[in-house]
Amino acid sequence: MNGNPLSDCEKTFILEAASQKIRLDGRKKDEYRPLKIEFGLDWGNCLVTLGCTRVFAQVSCEIYQPNNSRPNEGILQISAELAGDDKLNDLTKINQVLERFYKDSKCIDLESLCIIAEEKVWKIKVDLSVLNMDGNTLGCCSIATLAALMHFRHPDVLSTGEKVVVYSSSERDPIPLSLHHHPVIVSFAIFEKYDFIILDPSLLEDKVCDNKLSICFNNHSEMCGVDIEGCASLSQNLLMNCSNQAASVAIKLVDKIKSAIQIDIKNRSCKSFKGLEPAVSEDNGLKLCLFDKLNFVGPSNQESIIEVINEKMVIDQDVIKITDGTAFTATQNNFHQTSNVKQDDQNESLIVIDPESSESSSSDESVEIINHYKLDDIRPVIGKYVVSDEENSDTGTITLD
Repeated sequence: MNGNPLSDCEKTFILEAASQKIRLDGRKKDEYRPLKIEFGLDWGNCLVTLGCTRVFAQVSCEIYQPNNSRPNEGILQISAELAGDDKLNDLTKINQVLERFYKDSKCIDLESLCIIAEEKVWKIKVDLSVLNMDGNTLGCCSIATLAALMHFRHPDVLSTGEKVVVYSSSERDPIPLSLHHHPVIVSFAIFEKYDFIILDPSLLEDKVCDNKLSICFNNHSEMCGVDIEGCASLSQNLLMNCSNQAASVAIKLVDKIKSAIQIDIKNRSCKSFKGLEPAVSEDNGLKLCLFDKLNFVGPSNQESIIEVINEKMVIDQDVIKITDGTAFTATQNNFHQTSNVKQDDQNESLIVIDPESSESSSSDESVEIINHYKLDDIRPVIGKYVVSDEENSDTGTITLD
């Protein structure tokens, strides 16, 4: 998230490109950046990536007391914030626009969220975390909001008089939200001087343009709201052209969200479904290890230990150097004793062999090299490990008890 102001050279360069009807990233003026929608393990968790702009949305619900003015309706709350401690950017404007567009358009059937009239209703809260801002943050937040709401499921409830029973997902299938329509925001950047209007502006285009126009349309090509920011004057023809284009884009975006949800529901039937784990690990260059791949060490009498992991570290050399203050440990057994190794003045290179075979040599495949470390990190050690020598070798013999 870059909150630094642009230099005069950067502004001049962008304006010069706009005068030639050229975009810095090579896109056409009506071309959208690549859109990627992924869902987490929990219902209502969604990660949306639009170019380099990334927003994570999470929907939650709780039983709440309704407003006095609308005692038979549930409550919808949307809040957006920046991930981390970035104080250079304020998302108050985005919060206001999202609240206005999604509440005023009545896309959610709030009456279906009523449990007991005038007493208990569902409160649906959408929390947006902007992970990276690279232009069109409002549009990306809008896509994440709609995708999370369409994906969310709330627990089933049963009202018997004054008592309300909330069922878990194992008892009854959770219930999806009832949406009348699917609104999504489409953003434009306008360079009035050059009569250049671009769709899905980048961060630099967002900062330099004369005016920003955000239009909310649903999948039925119905306008749900308009937000204008800037000082440029907008003609009627310009608004009509942008509206027609926004309506077409909104239908494609809603279809993209529906397709992503269908794929997610299909993947959930597979045992290998991992949610957002692959996306996070790939984007950050990490490889997340599963529990069944971990070499867990603990007391041998614990019931949690079912199998002994026999994987061994691959050692390129059979000969290791033993120094004063070095200890050996066996990680697959119960620990109760510590042994120290003192280096023999005449022997510098020692071979650690299989404790069950005192006749093994350095060329024997049964030879095992046990990890060694300094005594300032002492851990208990058990077992008998013999370090022996061959007749033609210069190494000595040492026994760890």
